[in-house]
Amino acid sequence: MIKTFALTAAALLVAAPAVANADTFKHKGVEYSYTTETKDGEQVVRGTAYSGKVPFELHVRKKVVEGTFNNKPVTFSLAEAKKAGIIVDAQ
Repeated sequence: MIKTFALTAAALLVAAPAVANADTFKHKGVEYSYTTETKDGEQVVRGTAYSGKVPFELHVRKKVVEGTFNNKPVTFSLAEAKKAGIIVDAQ
């Protein structure tokens, strides 16, 4: 379940600009609030789900996404994200 939410959050990284931008979206009844930015050559998305109760931070590198969701480590490949129907553009 955590990986599913992390994959959903990773979808936010499509063409994220270098400047931090705040936004929200809803997926399967869960609202996500987040910022995206490029830092030290990698895409970073930070935010919360479930009305601010569940924090997440994901770092997208060339072939892998690593970070935390609900303070638990998550790691998955970009290929997994694409297989799940999420297109992620890592720079």
